[in-house]
Amino acid sequence: MNITTKKLLIIITALLAGAAFMSSCTKEPGVKAKAASKGKKSPPASKITHVTADTTNTIAAIRNGQYVKLSWHVDLAGDKDKARQIEIIRSPTGKKDQATLVARLNPATTMHTDCLPDRNAYWYWVQLLGKNNEIHEIGPVRVDMDNAGSAGYIKLEDKYRISITRTDEAVTLKWDFPKDDYDVIAISRASHIISSRPFTRAGNPGKATSVVKTLEGTSKYTDLLANPNADYWYWFQITLKSGAIVERGPIKAEYVNQ
Repeated sequence: MNITTKKLLIIITALLAGAAFMSSCTKEPGVKAKAASKGKKSPPASKITHVTADTTNTIAAIRNGQYVKLSWHVDLAGDKDKARQIEIIRSPTGKKDQATLVARLNPATTMHTDCLPDRNAYWYWVQLLGKNNEIHEIGPVRVDMDNAGSAGYIKLEDKYRISITRTDEAVTLKWDFPKDDYDVIAISRASHIISSRPFTRAGNPGKATSVVKTLEGTSKYTDLLANPNADYWYWFQITLKSGAIVERGPIKAEYVNQ
């Protein structure tokens, strides 16, 4: 082996050793980062415990035309996760992803009267929200179609009047609701229509922006727009002191000359 070949072998060996050393240095922080990431826990999702209807846990629904009287009893005796609120959801199909929140009630409440929008059949669930992110759910219970028809039904759109107009710069929202005791009127918007269960427990539609919350049943509000070229839809969640909830929307903001 001549001197040139020996020098070449020495250089190659040194390069391979350096590469091995650099590889060992770069792997270690990655391992530590991975281990650290394993230690982070995401916040727990709401766990739904279905309560079976029996002689102790009951749910009933009696329909009288447009109105449905709901009553329930859920035994949480001995459960560490006592209820802090009750929510009632209603679905026109029996599917919960198409359900609407119709009431948010005190945990001691055992009955509620709901106003239906039409003569069709509906399904109800009663959900008891626990202090530790637990949901105790009973239902569904179904009410049949109103065979007498819906000629005398009250149209909520007529009672809760809303006008939404826009320019390129802003949207003007006007509403005129019946005189009542309101717990909160929450208004939100999005640049697209949200089809499944429009409002979350926080009061805003999923993937939407909260615009304003108010107690005024008759008022107006100017919402400044970030993008004059985008379309906007609005939702109203109207919560009465009684716990009943009325949802309106989506309502598209239209130009006045359209």
